Amino acid sequence: MAQLTIYIDEDTLSKIGHSARRDKASVSAWVKKRLVASLETKGWPPGYFDCFGRLKDVNIKVPDELSWKSDVSRAVL
Repeated sequence: MAQLTIYIDEDTLSKIGHSARRDKASVSAWVKKRLVASLETKGWPPGYFDCFGRLKDVNIKVPDELSWKSDVSRAVL
């Protein structure tokens, strides 16, 4: 099996390590799983565009836009 070397900042590496421990996996296995998944996901899921035009009720009200103040902060991975 081939090996890959990447350069990554300590904060991101710490987050990856934490996520790998939470999933009970090695860092290498955790990263590989996510890389493979991101390469296999090519566009929209099967049948996605079949949904368009299926809704018969044309009286749908667009909801009011929410304020960004209601949002919660999230960790960036």
